[in-house]
Amino acid sequence: MQSKTVDAAKPLWIILAIVVCLLVLRQLMHQSMFFDGAIYASIARNLAEGAGSPWRLQFSETLFPVFSEHPPLMMWLEAIGFLLFGDTIAVEKCFSLLTLIASGFVLLKIWQRLHGNDPELRLAGPMALAMALGAGRVSWGFTNGMLENLLIVFTSLAIYCVIAAYDGADRGKVMTRLILMIAAGILVALALMTKGLVGLFPLATPGIWWLAFRRRSLVSVIVDTLVMTATVVMFFAALWQLDGARDAIERYLSIQLLPSLTGQRGSGGGNWNAVRAFIRVNAYPAIITLIIVLCNRRWGSRSEMPRDVSQARRRTAVFLALVGFSASLPLLVSPRVASFYFNPSLAYFASAFAIASAPAVVRALRAMNTRSYRRLSSGLAVALALSVILVGFNFGRPGADADTIANAARIADHVCPSSGTCESTVAVCGAGADDWALYGYLERRHKISLATMDAATSNHIVVDDSCASEAAGYRDSGLQLSKYRLLQR
Repeated sequence: MQSKTVDAAKPLWIILAIVVCLLVLRQLMHQSMFFDGAIYASIARNLAEGAGSPWRLQFSETLFPVFSEHPPLMMWLEAIGFLLFGDTIAVEKCFSLLTLIASGFVLLKIWQRLHGNDPELRLAGPMALAMALGAGRVSWGFTNGMLENLLIVFTSLAIYCVIAAYDGADRGKVMTRLILMIAAGILVALALMTKGLVGLFPLATPGIWWLAFRRRSLVSVIVDTLVMTATVVMFFAALWQLDGARDAIERYLSIQLLPSLTGQRGSGGGNWNAVRAFIRVNAYPAIITLIIVLCNRRWGSRSEMPRDVSQARRRTAVFLALVGFSASLPLLVSPRVASFYFNPSLAYFASAFAIASAPAVVRALRAMNTRSYRRLSSGLAVALALSVILVGFNFGRPGADADTIANAARIADHVCPSSGTCESTVAVCGAGADDWALYGYLERRHKISLATMDAATSNHIVVDDSCASEAAGYRDSGLQLSKYRLLQR
């Protein structure tokens, strides 16, 4: 019986590989990257080359000359890649891939730890991961180098430490539990160093464990939470003693965090918009689960599940869902919300949905005869091969931002001729002044900064029809650009 369960898991691994290829690798192979990811990569590259410093990061000479929009940890780690391999797009792409692999590995270990006594569900981890990648903008985040990618790694590791402390063979040992809680606190601190307060949610995990399983005393849970919290406080108290770190924290609080919390920054998106976004990002796993459950009721087996197994699964699903809510509920009351902000919570919701749907899938696979199983395996193998071919076909292609990438290259070729000196700053007006992708690609690929017309003394200016008349003293360079024109003195 065990061997048949193992065989049933193999198609799930192939399906996960197909999902990774189609949803992540296919677009990760493109040159395009959302401008946030291009900004982070530019900052990391600049840091590796000596522009800016660890506590005073720099994006460009004109935009974010001192970057205080987010904590610096991801840029520090990405800068190591640039130090080792030089200025190549492969660094940010491989960094995103590494965060995907690391987060997937940790989330799989969480799944396996929670289902250690349930072989049927333990081997369905790939299905939970595939559902997580299909949720919201999780796969999009990994293709675009978002901060949430590293945030998922640190928060998942922190949650795994709590689970290991409470569910391990030596869970009764006070010292082991203390070490794991301190480790979890350090990981929460690293999450805060990645994207601020949204990394705090693992602090709720001990209390959520008590609510879902009641396997520990309330007093010990409170003590463990205090240990984690004290570790975070001591971590930042130590940082506060460093002048550079203290200045960076103060800039982040005054420029980014407090204005965002009070609604002074950003385009809003909170309140009911946040609730709608929350429902939308969880829609695919919920719909998949509903379809599987309905099909199982119509055509599935009617075997009775032991009560203890059913109860254990229900409690585990509650635990995972509550962890997801601990990460997402603060966003619902935030005045500034984007759908990808929910990414760190979605793997836990997807795992809760998978608990409801995976048993039916595993039982259906186990019930297949040898001929049907081989046909399914062959079909999935062909689908995987085609997916890999598609990934290869997309390698190096410009992608969604092809026009902007081409515009940046043409501007750079014109203002930086091989036989002359390169201008480090180009003026911009009109729609180009808000074209963050153009800012990103010019800085990331060509080390050229854009500056608004009133703040620049450049020999060149990027204009559109709305502001061309304001560029007195400039003439058309004749350069062919989509949407814009390049003027020169």
